[in-house]
Amino acid sequence: MLRLIYFSTARLGLGAAELENILSCAVARNLANGVTGILLFNGLNFLQVLEGPRGKVEELYERITRDPRHAGVTLIKTENVEALSYPEWGMKLKDIDSDHGEHSLLRLNQEIADALVELSSADVKSMIRAFLSLN
Repeated sequence: MLRLIYFSTARLGLGAAELENILSCAVARNLANGVTGILLFNGLNFLQVLEGPRGKVEELYERITRDPRHAGVTLIKTENVEALSYPEWGMKLKDIDSDHGEHSLLRLNQEIADALVELSSADVKSMIRAFLSLN
């Protein structure tokens, strides 16, 4: 199994309806291909973790690099993994930008920590913390 992590910048004006469309398409297609992951969005940038069979993840990443809804797709890390961190998620979206409130950052950090508990790589964890701090 392969874990692939990338970062990109959303096209200006990307709205909630388009985010929902991205998610609904990804869930069905990814589950059919044995790919799982999480998509973080802070209102400007995407950070996505994809996991699954190497060929399927690489094929999906190639399609993602050509998607006009974002630009500056940057591969951060690939690594072989023994098991999926998100076995029941075809894709899960966390829209950080819409998560406001007095305790939102603390709650968000806990949610992300819970979701990524299986990621043992310290550099992946620090990269996600850095992404969260951009908000």
